[in-house]
Amino acid sequence: MNFTQLGPEWMEWFNGQDLEQKQHEAMQLLTVSEDGWPHQAMISMGEVVAIAPNLLRLALWPGTQTSMNMSRTGKATLIAVHQQSLLSIRLDVTSLPQLMEALHPRDRFEAQLLNVRVDHAPYAEITSGITFQLKDESGAITRWRETIEELRRYR
Repeated sequence: MNFTQLGPEWMEWFNGQDLEQKQHEAMQLLTVSEDGWPHQAMISMGEVVAIAPNLLRLALWPGTQTSMNMSRTGKATLIAVHQQSLLSIRLDVTSLPQLMEALHPRDRFEAQLLNVRVDHAPYAEITSGITFQLKDESGAITRWRETIEELRRYR
């Protein structure tokens, strides 16, 4: 199914809250490199927040290939697995200005949702996407909370 915005269950998942329960979830953020090849990066639940059903904000480590690709092309695709569904979101991306009082250096972006595709397998259940184990759980979750709050500051 194709949509132009996130449904309520996806809004709740991307709400930037309950990060302890979402700490093992990772998503793929796809961009296109200068030489035209797909570039894949990982993004955690502490680096993306839904501001509205058609608007996400992302915080990436500064100077990464993904950040440079998004700044250059203004495009990205976010891939996530949640509740036995595969989500693919095409994004129109704009760089946000630096936050002078930011606790963590990040390249921040605002992303309009152009197309949201939700896939379900009729013959099988999607049981998981990419997961990981944090090495410093409390430090990472604290940083994620601060990062999400910084993403919400833009008006």
